[in-house]
Amino acid sequence: MEDYQAELQRQIRLGDIATGEAAGACLPGLLRRLRHHEARASAVPYPFRLYHLWRRNSLRRQVADARWHVEQGRAARMGELASRR
Repeated sequence: MEDYQAELQRQIRLGDIATGEAAGACLPGLLRRLRHHEARASAVPYPFRLYHLWRRNSLRRQVADARWHVEQGRAARMGELASRR
């Protein structure tokens, strides 16, 4: 049973590392798109402004999630197994 738990912990750690690396690779693009939508949110006509506001809030959530995954990957690489959300 202990071997099974150790293997499960190892697999979770490897998954967290891989997810953190993938999120780290996506983060610059997400930040670029977020800056784009933040800059244009007030410069567009009203019907499109609603889209930009929705998109900006969506991108903010995605950036926060990507940063969290990067931190989880960093913690897993250091041997810690951080708790899930």
